[in-house]
Amino acid sequence: MSQGTGVLFDGERKYFSRHLTDTGLLGGNVNMNGDYSETSDEFYIIPRAGESRLWIARIIISIEDTSGMQADEYGNLGSALGTGVSLFLKNDTETLIDFMDGESVKTNAEWGRLCFDVEVKAWGNQPTNELLVARWSFFKGGQYIRVGDGDNERFGVTVADDLEGLVMHEILAQGFVHE
Repeated sequence: MSQGTGVLFDGERKYFSRHLTDTGLLGGNVNMNGDYSETSDEFYIIPRAGESRLWIARIIISIEDTSGMQADEYGNLGSALGTGVSLFLKNDTETLIDFMDGESVKTNAEWGRLCFDVEVKAWGNQPTNELLVARWSFFKGGQYIRVGDGDNERFGVTVADDLEGLVMHEILAQGFVHE
């Protein structure tokens, strides 16, 4: 047995760093900058072939847009989202964990409700793109998020607004594979 962060695991642990995609797998679309206002979409992660479970330690949210991001809008779209982004762990029959307790993120500032580390990065004095980054560390809340217990279990987000105006919107999951 190997020990890590106060939790015992049988077998080997292998680090992973993967983007949530619209298929859950490598090769899917990672950029959530489409129009999802008429048909919502999920971007998620699942274990790959040969992997039994993923243990997610944290996610890193990245939103790139034109200069001028404000707290009360999403990216630099000029307003808040109508429906917002929600984070889940679900399977084919039910939502197992609603990480936002029925709420969703509709503004840049609302990422700060959930993530201690939220920052807008800007480079130079000239008008340029800005990058909002947020880090949500589940392990600091006392637990890794386990994904892969059957019934197409997946960890991800639901998007249901028009995000076409964003330059880029991606979420990176990091943790380890327990084989």
